[in-house]
Amino acid sequence: MGPEEDLTTLLSHNDHLNILRYIRAHKLREPHLVLSHGKPLLGFHSDGSTTKPSQSLDDATRLAALEQLCLAALDVGNTSLAESCLHALHVATSHSSVEKESSRYRKLLGMCLEASGKFDDAAKVYDELLVENPSNGYAAKRKYCILAAQAGKEEEAIKALNDYLSMHPGDIAAWNQMAEACLSVSDFKGAAYCYEEVVLGCPLDSNVHMKLGEVYATAGGIENAKLARKHLAQAVQLDANNLRAWFGLIDASENYLVEVEQASKGKKEMEEEGVEVAKELILFGGAKLMEFYQGTVMGKLVERLLKESAESM
Repeated sequence: MGPEEDLTTLLSHNDHLNILRYIRAHKLREPHLVLSHGKPLLGFHSDGSTTKPSQSLDDATRLAALEQLCLAALDVGNTSLAESCLHALHVATSHSSVEKESSRYRKLLGMCLEASGKFDDAAKVYDELLVENPSNGYAAKRKYCILAAQAGKEEEAIKALNDYLSMHPGDIAAWNQMAEACLSVSDFKGAAYCYEEVVLGCPLDSNVHMKLGEVYATAGGIENAKLARKHLAQAVQLDANNLRAWFGLIDASENYLVEVEQASKGKKEMEEEGVEVAKELILFGGAKLMEFYQGTVMGKLVERLLKESAESM
């Protein structure tokens, strides 16, 4: 039996080694499963003692399992087990061990220090890794995480994440994180830029268009209101059941009408067609929302709000 078997079969046979291999191969995040099968495989016990592993392992297999168990322990907050695994990684049982100078060991050391609250020591580890290899994405991301975990260091965290993105501009998840970081300090222009990058990587994701539209709507101004309307319309086109996007589309259209009303006479004339589009979107969005809430308690509230909106037009 090997890791090519399905997980259910491996679990039924209590195959510790191949369960860990399966989780690694499929990149699953199952820390409790790793702990329940990794500890007996490697001879770790709940009281902190160690015994002979349940089966003979070659050096490469043992080191891979120790690293996996260490990460799982950190995932559930078991720092003592993580540190035991880190120590075991360095202690040679035969011809193989992980040297303390290796990046593999120092990555885990940095995470163990983070888990223990020793942020400054962890940052030093990651800084050393970045000096040796400025394109080390793992160390750069961990450095950002350290800063993001500490209150009052939001601007430093944003700078660290910006440094990472300058080296890894194709990381969509990092752009999404940067957008949230910008929003936390009310940098709506920066957040919009970041979400535009996310849209490039996930053009068919309704929620991404919705968030981008909400950022533009919050930023204010006629042009931003039009961009908000555009992305919120795209969001409901991609997912007609996205109620938040429907409400956002109506709100963005109403904000656009308010912005035009406050504009100069010449600007009003330029936006005449846009005003008609906005009014139609408000009516269309309202009708869609009434379909969703018809016959419910919420339906009466939505109907009243939409009636007030129509009167204000």
